[in-house]
Amino acid sequence: MGDETLTRDAYSRVHDSATDGGKTSATADAEERFSQGEGFDPLVDPKGLPHLGPIRLSLPRFAQEGNLWVLTCGLPMAMENLRDCTGSMGNNVDLAFDALMESYEMMVGGLNPVLGRYDVQMANGIFNDVEDNQRRGIPVILRSQFEMGEKIPLQLAMLIPGRGGCGNGKEDPQFGLFGAAYLTAASINRWGLKYYHFTISDEPVVPRIDFNWLKKIFGDNVLDYVKENGYDMDAKSLPDTRQVIMDLQSRAHAFFLQVDHRPDVTSQWKEYYGADHFIMLPDGTRYLHGVEGAIAGLTEGVLDLQTVPDFLQEHKVPKDFANRIVRAIAHIPLGAQTLFPNFHRLPKAGDRFREKTDLWPIDDAEAAALNQQNVAEAGSEQGPKWL
Repeated sequence: MGDETLTRDAYSRVHDSATDGGKTSATADAEERFSQGEGFDPLVDPKGLPHLGPIRLSLPRFAQEGNLWVLTCGLPMAMENLRDCTGSMGNNVDLAFDALMESYEMMVGGLNPVLGRYDVQMANGIFNDVEDNQRRGIPVILRSQFEMGEKIPLQLAMLIPGRGGCGNGKEDPQFGLFGAAYLTAASINRWGLKYYHFTISDEPVVPRIDFNWLKKIFGDNVLDYVKENGYDMDAKSLPDTRQVIMDLQSRAHAFFLQVDHRPDVTSQWKEYYGADHFIMLPDGTRYLHGVEGAIAGLTEGVLDLQTVPDFLQEHKVPKDFANRIVRAIAHIPLGAQTLFPNFHRLPKAGDRFREKTDLWPIDDAEAAALNQQNVAEAGSEQGPKWL
C-alpha cells in the first residue's frame, strides 16, 4: 500500500482519460459498459470482490524496517460520500469528479489542512431508486473502496448515476447507509475516534430496510458479513433506517446535507440525524466540497467559525459563498473529535510498531535496542544466507 497519495498530475491523467479530454461525462465509459449488458466494475459492486466481500476497509499503511513496521502516512481517516443520483441530482458524480482535487487538497494541503495529520482515505457511493432498478435495471447502490491515490478518481468514474427517476417521492439511500454503518471497518475507531460520512439528497428516505433488496444489493450472506464486522442482527428484526443512522453515528461523524428547501424532506432527515448533524446546503451542491471541508475542520478543532471564511477562500470558494457556508454549518458540534481521550496522543507518520495490529508504537530507545538485537542475531548465524 506504500505511501501513495493523490496528486494533481495523477488526477489530470485520470480526468483526461475518463472524459476523453473533457468531451464526455466522467462516467460515460461506465454507463456504456452497463448499457451493453456488461454490468459494473467489481471495485464498486456493493457485494465486493470475490475474496473480500462487501465490507469496505480503511487500514493503516506500513513499511517494513527490519522486524518493525513503520507507519508511513499517519492513521487512516476514512471519508465517504453517499450521493443521490436520480432526477435533477443525476450529474452529482460529474460534479464530484470535477471538484475532487480541490476537495482532497482541502483535507490534506494548504496552510491549514483540516485532516493533515491523518492518511485520508476516500470512498464514494451513489444511490438511485428501487423502481428505477425494476424498470430500467439501474443499480440501487454502488460503492467504491476506501482509496488514497489515483484510484479515488478511477473508481469515482466507475459509478453509474440513474439520471432519470420514477417520481415515487422517496429514494433509497437506506441501503447505502446500511453499508456505511455495518459494512465499514474503519481502523480509526480502534483508537476511539470517528470517521466521516456525508449523505446528500433532495428527497425523503424509505424508513424500513427490506431484506430481499438487502440481499440483492450486498449478497445472500450479507448478515454473516455484518456479524463478522461486529453487529449481530436477524433477518426478521432488521434495524429501521432511524436505527441504522444512530448506529452509523456511533462510529462516524455522519451528516445529512439537503439540497433545496422542502419541509417534508427537512422534517424527516432532521429527525433521523438530529438537528446538529443536518445541514441545509446554501446553493445545491455548488461548493459542496467546501461545506464538507469546513465541517471536518470544525469537528477536528483545526478551524473555528472565525477562520472558516479565510480557509474556504484559500481553496477558491468566493467570499460571499464562504460566509453563507459558515451560516449553514455554525450549529454543528464544534470540536467533537477533540473530546475523545486519544485525540491528542494518536500515532503519527514515522512511528514504529512491533506488529501491524498494535495500537501503540514503541519508543525510539526500544526501536534502537531491537535493531541492535536483530543485527547481532543476524551476525551470529552460520552458513550461507538464503533469500
